[in-house]
Amino acid sequence: MNCHLLIPALFPPPQWIDAGLLRDMRLPALETLLARGRQTPLPPGGMEAWLGRAFGVSRPLLNPLPQAGEEANVKGTCFDCDWPVAALTLLAGGGNSGGDFWLLADPVHLQLQRDRMVLVDAGHLDITQEEASSLTTALNEHFVDEGLNFSPTRPDRWHLRLEHPARLETHPLEAVIGRNIRSFLPGGPDGKHWHTLLNEIQMLLHSHPVNEAREQRGVLTINSIWPWGGGVLPKDLAAPYVQVWANDDLACGLAVAAGVSRAETPVTAAEWLRQAAPGTHLIVLDTLRGAALAGDFPRWRKNLLRLEDDWFWPLRQALSCGQLAGLSLHVFADTSAQTFIISRADLWKIWHRKKSLKEALTNSGSVIPAKAGIQE
Repeated sequence: MNCHLLIPALFPPPQWIDAGLLRDMRLPALETLLARGRQTPLPPGGMEAWLGRAFGVSRPLLNPLPQAGEEANVKGTCFDCDWPVAALTLLAGGGNSGGDFWLLADPVHLQLQRDRMVLVDAGHLDITQEEASSLTTALNEHFVDEGLNFSPTRPDRWHLRLEHPARLETHPLEAVIGRNIRSFLPGGPDGKHWHTLLNEIQMLLHSHPVNEAREQRGVLTINSIWPWGGGVLPKDLAAPYVQVWANDDLACGLAVAAGVSRAETPVTAAEWLRQAAPGTHLIVLDTLRGAALAGDFPRWRKNLLRLEDDWFWPLRQALSCGQLAGLSLHVFADTSAQTFIISRADLWKIWHRKKSLKEALTNSGSVIPAKAGIQE
């Protein structure tokens, strides 16, 4: 039996390391796995790209040739389309994406700070389902002629169906949280049109009664959306795992699309080992991600120590005794990603001395840039 662990935000923001916050952390199982694992850099693109490649999702190039009545503004260039996150996450929630083109249109608050417009995600907005429904109804009425249809799948996650595919290059929401949006606005042949649409959306939301009421309560308004992850539902996907264990919408959507069994991530490795059938399994451990994005070191530290006890130590023991044939840790950063592949024999390479977490992260070259708080 083989286990692949996806662990976003295992590598912390560099300011936490610089401040010495990791000095007293003792994580012997994780440190052993990182020190003795065979390290391999992964192509850029983050967790979405890794999952897409693992399941055989192909991204066609966007053709920038002009449509009728428009001029070509980018000559002789092709654009990579997005990973189709929107259609896949809709599928994970039980929705039917059909053959339509979908975008995620996540509700956000844009905050003007001097000469920067900084994005605050829905995790800080406490949006109710009633508010989400009211706002998306107004958007649908306003943009009916544009062929846009917003669906508040959850209060904090909206999906947008388009009558015509959008030729866009976008950035995942997590890449923009707490940062100036100027460098992250949609690009590609239809980018400028979407800049205009976003301005129109912001004007409509600003004057909506939901936001007037929120202003009176002294809470942040829902004054924009963040479009990303556009595409149609991919077909003929690979099925590289016998089961996917995840609470992450994209991983679950890929499992459904590929016909792979899926289940929620167990609380502990011991619980998983009792249930797992022979074969290769994918487990997404995403309890660190929210704390890292929020800049909440105490919560990140607490959750990492819990992963050490509940996952890294039991899996190290399972590998040592032969219950696991192989263990792979896939760790994603803002600009890079690393895989650490560990076999039972690797655990006996005692000449690969165990390193502190700070040493392991620094030597890996994958310490993620700071994103929590207000960053350029």
